[in-house]
Amino acid sequence: MNHKHVIRLIEECKNETNIDRKIEILYAINSMLPKSQQLKIPSLITNDYIYQALYRIEEMLLVAL
Repeated sequence: MNHKHVIRLIEECKNETNIDRKIEILYAINSMLPKSQQLKIPSLITNDYIYQALYRIEEMLLVAL
């Protein structure tokens, strides 16, 4: 996993205004994580969930450094 690429995608996701694109980016980020750290993304995704998920991923990355 390339931490810099994941962080870049997190920033892109945060700045994206289209919710469908945000969801696509979140799935892409999640797929880059090791299986043991991947989030179980619900079928109904809200903007709030996306921000919470991105925060949790950022925390995981910081712990891994």
